[in-house]
Amino acid sequence: MVHGTGKTTIIKMLIRLFKYEKMEVALCAPTGRAAKRITETTGEEAKTLHRLLEIGKFDEDAPNIDSEVAHIKQDVVIVDEMSMVDIVLMNYLSKAIDEKTSLILIGDSDQLPSVGPGSVLKDLIESGKIPTQKLTEIYRQAAQSQIVTNAHKINERHPRIGV
Repeated sequence: MVHGTGKTTIIKMLIRLFKYEKMEVALCAPTGRAAKRITETTGEEAKTLHRLLEIGKFDEDAPNIDSEVAHIKQDVVIVDEMSMVDIVLMNYLSKAIDEKTSLILIGDSDQLPSVGPGSVLKDLIESGKIPTQKLTEIYRQAAQSQIVTNAHKINERHPRIGV
């Protein structure tokens, strides 16, 4: 997904829809900066995944994958910037939700990889086991701008990128 495709607009509409249906929504992101940005753009409070799960900072040498996490009570969890979520954090998230909780993962598998192990978003998409929607229409930048053109070339592994 390239910037300017309407991701934030879709998140806002999902939040409105779920609230209309009287469902509780947890909005989160893997980093403080990403959580702050989504709070500013949607007008809804977003937390870091660590704060939502009530876990501290990981021991970088060996995070304990068996650690307990807070149970997520909301009906829906929307995770933005999912490409930055590693397998350890995804393990904690999956332990915190139950079968009745809807999980919506939003991100671009071609950017901002996790600093920890795994490419969770990319692997989930490539598995073909989860419903996936790819946004390709650009709304923010002019469709023929160098940024958009080069982003498409990079995603298509094109050998020549212009300036």
